[in-house]
Amino acid sequence: MLRKGIQILSGLAIVFSFVACSKNGSGTDDDSNHLFSANDKTPPEILIFTPVSGQVFANSSTINITGRITDDLGLYRGTIKIVNEATGNTVMSQSYEIHGLRLYNFNINHPVSVTASADYSVTVSFEDHGANTASKSVMVKVNP
Repeated sequence: MLRKGIQILSGLAIVFSFVACSKNGSGTDDDSNHLFSANDKTPPEILIFTPVSGQVFANSSTINITGRITDDLGLYRGTIKIVNEATGNTVMSQSYEIHGLRLYNFNINHPVSVTASADYSVTVSFEDHGANTASKSVMVKVNP
């Protein structure tokens, strides 16, 4: 009887561990849940729905970053960043660690504040478990 109870608890611990490592935004460099897949030769596909390239934002508005990342055998990790092109400063960076999901929809809102017009790149970069990488960027402008 005790043996069955231990087996059930072990199963629950494994399920809980999988759910915990499937959540985004962990921002850790812990590769203990990463299983390299030598058979994976296809990089992730990234679609950025918003913002669109060349879109202009007013000071104190919000840049809404939405899109989809897919991979045939499962995603691993990536980042979504906003970089000021004039200074090279990263003004927003969100890290993700998403083990095994084949599709991930993202939606981030980032408020912007400028004193002079500025060009920003919005970049989504992702890697799968075969170490294949993909990156997509759009350029936007923020006016005071």
